Amino acid sequence: MKNLSDRVLRERFAALIIAGGFGARFWPAARGDRPKPLFSLNGRTSLLHDTIARITPLIAPERIFVLVPAVLEAVFAAAIEGHIPRQNLLLEPDRQGTAVAIAFGGALIKSRLGESLLAVMPADHYIHPAAAFRRTLAAGLRLAHRTGSIVIIGVMPTRPDSGYGYLEVGKTMEGGGFKVKKFVEKPAPAAARSMVRSGRFLWNAGMFLMSTATMEAELSRHCPKLLDALPRLIGGNGRRALYKKLKFDSFDYEVIEKSANVNAVRAAFGWNDVGSWDGLWQTLRDGNGNALSGNVVAMDSRQVLARGDRRLMVLLGVEDLVVIDTPDALLVANRARTQDVKKVVGELRRRRLTGYI
Repeated sequence: MKNLSDRVLRERFAALIIAGGFGARFWPAARGDRPKPLFSLNGRTSLLHDTIARITPLIAPERIFVLVPAVLEAVFAAAIEGHIPRQNLLLEPDRQGTAVAIAFGGALIKSRLGESLLAVMPADHYIHPAAAFRRTLAAGLRLAHRTGSIVIIGVMPTRPDSGYGYLEVGKTMEGGGFKVKKFVEKPAPAAARSMVRSGRFLWNAGMFLMSTATMEAELSRHCPKLLDALPRLIGGNGRRALYKKLKFDSFDYEVIEKSANVNAVRAAFGWNDVGSWDGLWQTLRDGNGNALSGNVVAMDSRQVLARGDRRLMVLLGVEDLVVIDTPDALLVANRARTQDVKKVVGELRRRRLTGYI
């Protein structure tokens, strides 16, 4: 594949969109049957739809695949209708870490399309503008092809956020991109501030660009038992029982942080992983510091995220709140505590209020 023309190379591009996240931090909007990838930022399209639409001009719909938990097959089948072929919905037998999910999804794609250049990405990030994202993605895929490496995308930090993973920029490579010097996963706040001030660190956007051959080679080095299991998983017999036994962590931890074959490209786009209600506020806030949607009136209120439903919501003289109204549940939280919203789900489960989960 090293000497393929640009046109032929693009024909080898394929996308694996990982859509397995429940999104407990987005309760009560995200529920068991309404996972985070089907959440809408604009009230019209879901995060999953936005992800597919962003890459479709670069990668043909028939080469875009979405990996979801098998228990959510029906809801995701409805979600992808008219966007990608129904057979491109890949079913994960059981929820596992991303190392297993990516290995399984990549192997399924190879079994259908042959050797491919994979763009692996989450279904639930906010990215703009789309054209700049496609340019970055194409450059990263070409680098992965040229070097036979795994390529990740680094995003210029807009703040010292200790909830993100970081990568340190290393030596610039001929033809574009750079070597990754090291990774730092979720640093302490003081360390995050120091890294951002240095200008040498970028956020790790959690996207992996690689050929299926490179994926297999890296799994052979770092997760040989996982690689050995793939033919049986693809075959289908006893798939769920075997899948449940594959106890591997994230793809970052199992492969990326251990590999000597990782390069990166800089993002030419704005990015937010929308990991919490506060992350959504960071993304959508207006000139007054508010992010309001639905049937909401805000008076003398600042730094508020509010999403209304059928009834009118009026906010008067409040600051730094998240208020989420749904037909059967209402969340009111301090915006600084939105990472803890997932604890609400645990408390509801403890109280046996599972109808609200």
